[in-house]
Amino acid sequence: MNTKNKTIFLAAFAATALAACGGGGGSSPNPTGQTSSTGQTGSSGSTPQPISLLAATGAAAGSPTLTGDVIADSFAYANNKRAQLGLSVFKNIAQVNTAAANHALYMYDANAVGHYEVAGQPGFTGVAPSDRVAAAGYTTNATSEIAAGIGGAFTSSTEAVDALFDAPFHRAIFIFDTTGAGFGQGPANTDPAKYSTLVGDFVDYVAQTPDYKLVAYPYNGQTNVKPSWVANESPNPMSFYTADPTKYVGQTVGYPVTLSAAGNGAFSNITFTIADAAGNAVPCQEVDNTTTSEAQRLAMCVPFAPLAANTTYKVAVTGSLTNTSIPQATAFSVNWSFTTGASAAVQARQLPAGSGTALPPVFN
Repeated sequence: MNTKNKTIFLAAFAATALAACGGGGGSSPNPTGQTSSTGQTGSSGSTPQPISLLAATGAAAGSPTLTGDVIADSFAYANNKRAQLGLSVFKNIAQVNTAAANHALYMYDANAVGHYEVAGQPGFTGVAPSDRVAAAGYTTNATSEIAAGIGGAFTSSTEAVDALFDAPFHRAIFIFDTTGAGFGQGPANTDPAKYSTLVGDFVDYVAQTPDYKLVAYPYNGQTNVKPSWVANESPNPMSFYTADPTKYVGQTVGYPVTLSAAGNGAFSNITFTIADAAGNAVPCQEVDNTTTSEAQRLAMCVPFAPLAANTTYKVAVTGSLTNTSIPQATAFSVNWSFTTGASAAVQARQLPAGSGTALPPVFN
């Protein structure tokens, strides 16, 4: 992990003792060696299923019931997103909540955000996310983590978790087949020179999404999609713009469109096309696992400019996929559409008079 690249969000995935920044990789996304019963059939005489999109539940999943409590609402938000996508919801695990809260406190005390702790520092409970989950008394076959920090108070109970889901490398962690989760928050904070902190830990890999199904976000038929996103996660998808890797980093760009595979899924020869209703192509930065190892099971395209408000966009993705039960690269072609909502103004944080300069929106 490049600790010099201070950006808004980081994520780490650890299976057994291994952890990696970004898209949630690990030594084995299928630690048990089992194949999902809903995946491709394993017998040599069976007919492979065509690769297609997982059907989204969409608006029928409703909206999360928010209480104003950051922890409860972060969990409700995460589960609502999974329900919209047709995925099973997370089980709330007390020990994992404890591990997340311990690390959120560590980050608050250090006034720095990341995934690794240093023995001897205040609040130390374990070097890596998997160590801290174990220290809290929970045994699991996989651990992933997302972490966020904002100078001063959160402006809403879902500000941090919503921004993490918007960031495509982090979104992949919400979507992966871990089945348990816990969230933790640092102490209440209104000082703009201190970080308010949020940590989410995800545990217990169980193969559920079929190998031949892909998860799209925004999902097919989704409405009120944000037209724009500030490209400030690490690893940063816009840093792969070869003509000028710094040009779009930290800038307001279009909302990221992602395609996630299950299990040991790997993409190749990916071509993304995003077009408006008139058929005009939207230039975007494509990133997948052939671009960077951080994009495990992930393909994305991030438009270079904000999308138009209240506009329907069509997405077409072609390429090839391998997975546990798809050992040979198999061609696929998927299509879907979504509609943006109103453009949201990007505004600076409003600080009380005399409160000093806020920490920049930097999360690591």
